Amino acid sequence: MTSRQGPRRVHRAAMAAAAGLFVVVAAASAANEVQVYGIAQFGGAGQCGNSDMTHPVHTETAKAFLKPFAILQTIGLWDAVAMLNNSNAKSSLFTDPGKAAACSCTADDTAIDKGLDEADVVYVHTHGSHSASPAWSSLSMGKSGTGLMCSARTDLNMRWNSDLDIAVIKACQSGDYDTWANGGYRQQITTSGSPFRMWNAFHGDSSCGSHVTSYVGSYAAESFFDGVGENWLDEAYDTSGDDDCPVSIVMGSSYANRKNLFENGGWLDRKDTGSKTSSTIFYFHGCAPSSGRKLPTS
Repeated sequence: MTSRQGPRRVHRAAMAAAAGLFVVVAAASAANEVQVYGIAQFGGAGQCGNSDMTHPVHTETAKAFLKPFAILQTIGLWDAVAMLNNSNAKSSLFTDPGKAAACSCTADDTAIDKGLDEADVVYVHTHGSHSASPAWSSLSMGKSGTGLMCSARTDLNMRWNSDLDIAVIKACQSGDYDTWANGGYRQQITTSGSPFRMWNAFHGDSSCGSHVTSYVGSYAAESFFDGVGENWLDEAYDTSGDDDCPVSIVMGSSYANRKNLFENGGWLDRKDTGSKTSSTIFYFHGCAPSSGRKLPTS
C-alpha cells in the first residue's frame, strides 16, 4: 500500500500542440477503444432503484469524459468511442461468463461496443456501495429484467480478463480502503494474466454536481500521455465539505511497475504492469469522507 500527500500536482496536455506526438503513438499502437456509461435515470418502468436516485449529472460527466477521445477520433488519433447510458447500461455488460452461475444472471461483458471487457478504457458514473467484510463494492445498474441484476458487484459479477485495461468509476464507495485491504478488487476482478491494471474510484461517498463534469473532462483531456492515476487524485480530491477521497488501485507484479503506471502511464501509453499478483492503493493521507473511515496518515 502506498499513499501520497502534499501539494496537488496536475499534468495538463494541450492536444493541439501535441498532435505530432499523437500521430507517432497512434501509429505504433493497436486499436484504442473507450466506452462510457452514465446511469442517471432510476425508478421508471424497467429501471432499477427509485426516482430519488435520479441524477442527470451522471450522463453529463460521461459526455465530458468521452469528448476528448471523440475529438481525437475525428482526426484519426483514436479508434472507437461508445456511450451507453441509463437502461442501456445493464448488469449483463458488467458480468463475466465465468461468474454467471454464481450470480444466476446473464453475462455479456465482451459484447462488441457494449461490454466493459470489450474496450480498453471505460468510465462509469452511477451510485455505489460497499462491504468491507465480506469484501465487495457494488454499482447501481440502469435496467431491471430477466437475467439482470440491479447492481453489479466486484465479487459476483466482474472479472476483467479480455481487453479492459483501465476503469474510472465515479461512484460512492467504489474503491473502499478496507474492501481493498480485505481482499477485494484485484482478487475479484483480475486473474494473474488479465490485461486489467487500474481501478480509479472513491473511498467513501463522493459529491455530485456541475463541478464533477468539469473535473472529469479535465482529467480525461490531461491524461493521454501520463498521470492517469495521479491526475485522478489531483482532480477528484475535494475538502469543501465532507472530503471526497479518490483512490487509484493499481494491479501488477511489482511496486515499481504499479507506480510507473500511476505516475507515467496514460490513455495512449497504458504501461504494462506484469502479472496481476499484487496491488497498490494510492490515496491522500488523512482524507476523511462520509461513509468511509479516515484514511491512514502513514
